[in-house]
Amino acid sequence: MPGPRYSTQKCMGRVLIVQNQKYVGIRHTRGGEVEEENVKKMKTTLGKMGFTDACIEDHKNKTKAEMIRLLEDVAKRTDLKDDYCFICMVLSYGKDGVIICCDETHSPANPTPSMQLPVSELQECLKGDKCRDLLLKPKIFMLQLEKVPESSAESVSPQSDTHTEKPVKIPREADFLIYTCINDHALAAWIEGFKQYVLGPEQSEQHGQPKQPMEPMEIQKLLTRMNHLYCKPYIEAGSYVDIPCVTSLLTREAYLKLEEPSPK
Repeated sequence: MPGPRYSTQKCMGRVLIVQNQKYVGIRHTRGGEVEEENVKKMKTTLGKMGFTDACIEDHKNKTKAEMIRLLEDVAKRTDLKDDYCFICMVLSYGKDGVIICCDETHSPANPTPSMQLPVSELQECLKGDKCRDLLLKPKIFMLQLEKVPESSAESVSPQSDTHTEKPVKIPREADFLIYTCINDHALAAWIEGFKQYVLGPEQSEQHGQPKQPMEPMEIQKLLTRMNHLYCKPYIEAGSYVDIPCVTSLLTREAYLKLEEPSPK
C-alpha cells in the first residue's frame, strides 16, 4: 500500500516560468524590473531546493497557443521518469483561473477568446494518458494573475468576438495543485516562503549538539504560511487583499526539496 508521501525520485523535476509582460493597449510594461529581479531570485532559490539550472525554463510574452505548446513539449519529454514533480509558474494578467495571454492586436483590457487560457487547458496537457512519466506525481501550478489596471488601459473599442468567461473546469485526474494570487507581491512571497520554510528552518541547539536543519514543510502547510507572507504587507498598510486560492487534488504529502540534487 502506498505511503502518505509521494515517492522520492532521483531529481526534483522541471520548472516552467512564464512572464507575460508586454501587452498591446497598455501604457506600461507589466512586471517591470522588480519582477525581472525576483525571477532571478526565484531561480537561485529553486536551485538550492534541488532543481538544476538545466531543468528551469523561463519564457516571456506568450500567446495562448504558445503557452499550450510549452506544456505539450513538457509532456513529450522522455527524461521525466526520474523527476519528483513538475512546477509551472505564470506571471500574467488574468482572473478566476483564466490567464490573459499576449496578443499583437488586442488589449488585455478587452481580451478575445484567443487570449483567454483557463489553467485547466494547461493541466490537460499533463494528464496521465498524455504524460505517463508524470503520472502519480505532483503537478503544481503557481499563478500570479493580476487585474488589468483601469488607469493604464488605453481606450479600446469593443471587440465582436469577446464573450463572457466560462466557468473554470478542474481536470478530474488527481495529483494537481493550483495556487492562485491576484497581486504582484505574490512572487516575492513565494520566494520568501521557500527560503523560510523549505530551505531555512533550523532546530535550536539541544544537549550540546549543533543545530540541525528541520525537514522542509509539507506543501499544504507551506502554502498556508505563504498566505501569511503574501497578506502581511497589505495588513500592515491598513489595506485589504483577497486571500490566495488553493485548489488541491494531491493524494499524498509533497515536499519541495532534494537534499542531494542529482544533475540531469
